[in-house]
Amino acid sequence: MVENIVTYGSLLLSILIIIYAHRIFFFFRGLKKLSPGTATEQVPVTIIIPARNEEKNIERCLFSLLNQHYPQEKLSIIVIDDQSTDATAEIVRRIAQRSPIPVLLVATSEFTDITSPKIRALAHGMQHASGSIILTTDADCIAPKKWVTSVMSYFDANVGVVTGLTVFEKNKNQHRLFWGIQFLDFLSYTAIAAGAIGWERMLISNGSNMAFRREAFETEGGFESLKHINSGDDSLLAQKITHSRRWRPRFALSPESTIITQPAMSFREMLHQRLRWVGQTAYYPPYMMLFMIATFVMFVTLTIMLPLTLIQMNIVPWIVVIVKFLMDYITMRRFTHLTGTREAMKYFIPTAVIHIPMILVATIGGYFFSFEWKDRTMKKESAS
Repeated sequence: MVENIVTYGSLLLSILIIIYAHRIFFFFRGLKKLSPGTATEQVPVTIIIPARNEEKNIERCLFSLLNQHYPQEKLSIIVIDDQSTDATAEIVRRIAQRSPIPVLLVATSEFTDITSPKIRALAHGMQHASGSIILTTDADCIAPKKWVTSVMSYFDANVGVVTGLTVFEKNKNQHRLFWGIQFLDFLSYTAIAAGAIGWERMLISNGSNMAFRREAFETEGGFESLKHINSGDDSLLAQKITHSRRWRPRFALSPESTIITQPAMSFREMLHQRLRWVGQTAYYPPYMMLFMIATFVMFVTLTIMLPLTLIQMNIVPWIVVIVKFLMDYITMRRFTHLTGTREAMKYFIPTAVIHIPMILVATIGGYFFSFEWKDRTMKKESAS
């Protein structure tokens, strides 16, 4: 019995690792195709910030945006208060009163047909936005002084979406190993996004550092087809804008385009964050779904096969593990070199060790169990 399982399992793993290696190499090659932004036009820009109970972070976020090296007369900020129960709104009003840049506070109260709180907030923001380019970030983020200018440099004539890097701020109250593991794990998702964009394909876009052309948003239908989802609003919107191939995506590599955000402070918080991310994957393009399904099946098979090799000797599962980690290492080494985040590679081995069980738990949990986000308990809806 064990011998048959090991034999057929090894055959399956041999097929799956070929699919995995092929796709990772695809992303690796895509990273080579990324290029700096060269556009110089300065058009009106609106920054939209969804905020829910962010009294500890919103002031620092707004000050970083008010200090942008971009013409003040072409910059406006909209904070969407998503039913906060703390002093978030009061802090925004106080800052808005003395701001040299228009800062508008909007409370979410309508769009009851929209499932996602994040999309509901952004929909409110779009109603009040005046800029021809919309930038989004989160209330717990900090932007470098040239963030707007740098992101804008990637908007050539037919570019519809620009997404950039978000890094985790170091916290003295957090163990450095936990910080490093979740940072490198987060970077791996961004590396895939950047590699796909190198081939002018959009997969993942993080709303903490995202920009899109208002015209592209409107011509491609905005949030209309995304009303029923409750996660993945940023990535799915970016995919929708670029789906017709009329609008191109770009990835902002410059350090001046990099946003700083807060890491999860506990394993539980990090897990629920990953559960929320899984919800959007049901809407990904077919070629990516094949890769994700093959990867999930490979991880499940490895989890079964590796212990069995102690009973029935077989080197195939271990070769698969080595090939996987080698492909991951080469790709992440290139990406961290491109983005100036090479420090994160110090945590590659511990991250690699927990990567397989984390993916399995997050995938199963994200599809079948509820998750917590911004003091709300949510469950992934059925794809339609």
